[in-house]
Amino acid sequence: MTRRLLVLRILDALTGLTLLAWWLLPLLPAFSGKAANTISQTIAPYQLPLHWLRVFPGQSLGIFLFALWLLPLYTAWKLAALIIGNRMKVFGQPEAVLSSILRIVFSIIPVLAAILPVLKLSEDPAYFAALPLTGLIGTAVVLLLHFTATILFLRQLNGRSPAYREYRRYQSTLLVPAMKDAKTGKTIKQASILDLLQRIRTKLFFAFVGVIALILVTLSLLLLNNYRATILSAVSDGAVSRVDQAATSYRVNLGDYLAMDEYLRRQIELNSDAEFAWDELTIYSSLRQTVYLNEALPAGTAFEAEFSSLEPGTRYPNVEILDAALLAPWFAEAAAGQSLSRVINEETGYISFAAAITKTDFVRQGTERIAKERLLGLVLMHYDNDVIMRPYFRTRNLVYALTALFLYLSVLLTWLVGNYIVNPLLFLRMNVRKISDTLTTMIRGTSRISSSALVYNDYVNSKDEIKSLSCEISDMVTVIRGIIPYISASTLKQAESGSTSSVKKDLCFLFTDIRGFTTLCEGLAPEDVVNVLNRYLDLEAEIILSNHGDIDKFVGDELMAFFEGPEKEINACRAAMQICQAMNDEAKKRSAEGLPVVKIGIGINTGEVVFGSVGARDRMDFTSIGDTVNLAARLEGANKAYGTRSLISEAVYNKVKENFLCREIDLITVKGKNQPVRIYEILAETSQAGKAQLALAPAFEKGLALYRRRDWEKANTVFAKCAEKLDDEASKVYIDRVKHFAEREPEESWDGVFRMTVK
Repeated sequence: MTRRLLVLRILDALTGLTLLAWWLLPLLPAFSGKAANTISQTIAPYQLPLHWLRVFPGQSLGIFLFALWLLPLYTAWKLAALIIGNRMKVFGQPEAVLSSILRIVFSIIPVLAAILPVLKLSEDPAYFAALPLTGLIGTAVVLLLHFTATILFLRQLNGRSPAYREYRRYQSTLLVPAMKDAKTGKTIKQASILDLLQRIRTKLFFAFVGVIALILVTLSLLLLNNYRATILSAVSDGAVSRVDQAATSYRVNLGDYLAMDEYLRRQIELNSDAEFAWDELTIYSSLRQTVYLNEALPAGTAFEAEFSSLEPGTRYPNVEILDAALLAPWFAEAAAGQSLSRVINEETGYISFAAAITKTDFVRQGTERIAKERLLGLVLMHYDNDVIMRPYFRTRNLVYALTALFLYLSVLLTWLVGNYIVNPLLFLRMNVRKISDTLTTMIRGTSRISSSALVYNDYVNSKDEIKSLSCEISDMVTVIRGIIPYISASTLKQAESGSTSSVKKDLCFLFTDIRGFTTLCEGLAPEDVVNVLNRYLDLEAEIILSNHGDIDKFVGDELMAFFEGPEKEINACRAAMQICQAMNDEAKKRSAEGLPVVKIGIGINTGEVVFGSVGARDRMDFTSIGDTVNLAARLEGANKAYGTRSLISEAVYNKVKENFLCREIDLITVKGKNQPVRIYEILAETSQAGKAQLALAPAFEKGLALYRRRDWEKANTVFAKCAEKLDDEASKVYIDRVKHFAEREPEESWDGVFRMTVK
């Protein structure tokens, strides 16, 4: 079992134990009636389905709540997976799709079980005040578990895509701000908050979820405010109608106790079934006092209750009287001509509606009879604000729950849209960045220049503008791959700087030329000639690049390469030996097939050159110029004169003599130069030299020393042995020279230097 798998199984088991703990604790409110507005006890979640069916029989949600009884089974499953998960196959794998889906389902069941009673039973703020703290905390915990399970599942779905997995691996390699661990001292990579906020997925999330949240919250508040106003308006209209009707009934039945008692009982009966039931209906009167509305309220005026719903059937019940202080606001409104009024008491939470009971009296004032409005009494109807707002409160809870649900769905929708839109863009960016990084490493010389390294993987599967862009980038990469083989590494490096300056550099140059290529190509079609030439040049280029060299240019069947760095001469000589071996192997194959073979000539020199841009303004090349380059080219040509394969200058020999077995060939002056140069042939790497090569080097140099001392006879004997026993072409060349000088003695000024007059 891997460490990751063990950790996941432990986390799954802890999740199951958390759900089981929630299941056993008394978290949810009990049901005490169909319209209960108080909470007298709490129940454990395992009792909730039965309570629901008992209080709300016939509702299908009760069947769903029985899923709560599966939580202990889920916990047992996860504990078993921790112990014997390997034997449970897919059921023991926490990252399996089945496990992920069930993790989401079993974490959402407790959340829904906590929300459903709230939507069904909560009618006022007192409901939430009575909820146990453990229930609130437990619901928050299981909600967090559900969010975590959902996020892990979404990440798991993304992880099933090979393209997304590659993107995650690539993203982890990008340079990000880092810090050091205080204990280990290791550098820890971390993404900055600014980097996270600037990602397109984050912007898309805030844009989608922000807009949806703004719309939902705005609509919810507007609808709730309108609904609240509608409820208050409906209650006010009904209350005004009832108090006005009560005032009229009292005025009509003035003094008729039986009629008023019957009227009040009828109102109580109607109120019991009303949607917005009033809490109290009281009729106050003051028949013993004379109070006129157009006069000041007499001191000591008090109205007593004559009829009240608090004590139906009783005249003058034991209800608080309206003294002058309580009566004053109502009297003032009635005196101002407002017979109906409403007062909201913030302290008690009651909304009171009043209607004045008046009659017109004609009072003699001097010789005139004047009409005065006499206040006989007052009808008061009190509504409990919590009772009125019950439909609003239930609706508000439902709206809040639906708003939260739609916001949650909007997050999931954002993820789905992000996968469809953002992921292709991320994959596109990854592939473009990879191409860019590959080109950068080529330009900077940290990797080989090879068109095969430029690979564009099209992971965009949509059929939209992003797919079109991906195809266009793929076409562009194809063009670049076609151009790369025609551009030297030095030119690419210079292209990064964007300048055309030249510098002096210490480089080692290697020139090659294919001997007998013209004869080889006789009778071949042009395309076959190109194929054969490319075959040989590809062999040479592959070896040079693998030995840290760089191809400067091709000229027909010739190749110019250079090496740099502290071991440039060793690398160049090793490449020369490998090229010779590869050409030998190729010659054996062709000889076995009865085809003509070719030979190779290699010249190597090291030294300082001018390294810079050469060419016209719109067509430039970056190459090397100087005597060092010219001598390397002449050494390659000198192989023809000596029958050798790879000649090096004395400067190169001094750098590689400890690593390679070499022999001095001659002291020559090349065309265009008067200063003689000592040249050497590389025979083999010292560690790989054979007996014949080990014998040839000292024997040949002995003959060369005799040749320079003009001891023609002894020199001829030594060279003859080398030519006969070791089949050495250079010895045969010197045999001809010795014969020539034996017949025609050179001048006294002869210094042994061979002067080449051709390239």
